Amino acid sequence: MQTSHPGRVIAAFLFVVLTSCGRTSDNPYVDVKDPPLLQARLHTVTLVTDGPGVAESLQVKGYAPVQFPSNYPISNEVESSLWSVPLSAVEGVAHFRAPRATDPGVRVLKMALAAKTSRANAGVVKAFFRNVLGSDVPPWPPGIEPADKVRVQVWTFLIPDVLVANKRLRENGIPVVFDPVAITTAYLGDHKAMAIRAPDGAIVELVQTAAE
Repeated sequence: MQTSHPGRVIAAFLFVVLTSCGRTSDNPYVDVKDPPLLQARLHTVTLVTDGPGVAESLQVKGYAPVQFPSNYPISNEVESSLWSVPLSAVEGVAHFRAPRATDPGVRVLKMALAAKTSRANAGVVKAFFRNVLGSDVPPWPPGIEPADKVRVQVWTFLIPDVLVANKRLRENGIPVVFDPVAITTAYLGDHKAMAIRAPDGAIVELVQTAAE
């Protein structure tokens, strides 16, 4: 017969409790108070690639190329900083309209890609989108799969008020990587934008349009 040792049982119990408590620190978005912090709606997915085939794959799936005037040099500079990409990539951006009006549009940037880092924990990513943005983890555009030659650089979400969002994010310890700014682009018109960063490194652009 195996003898039970109370001391070992207590030690094992404490280990389980402390381990489970420690997990929260590995996922800071679980502890967000009164989630979600924002009510955000996905508007655009911006892909970055250093290889061919992305535009063609989108068009096979019914995405239509859209041409916009390129006479917004100051806004290009702002978006270059906001999206953490070279100015040349912003100047050469390709826009695509989704087959359905309710689906997010797609932008494609071409630039050299840095070495890929390790993948973010799926639970952390899910908690970030759910508790910070009030959204499910966004899917990639149909026909495009994660690969070394293509990545999501920016998720663009529409929100009601950028200044309110900025205040609430900071109050809850969510780092803001780009402070609110008012700009005008051919794609979004007059709008205010700011940015935070997702756990996987992608920029999350938060936009308040003139219509909001």
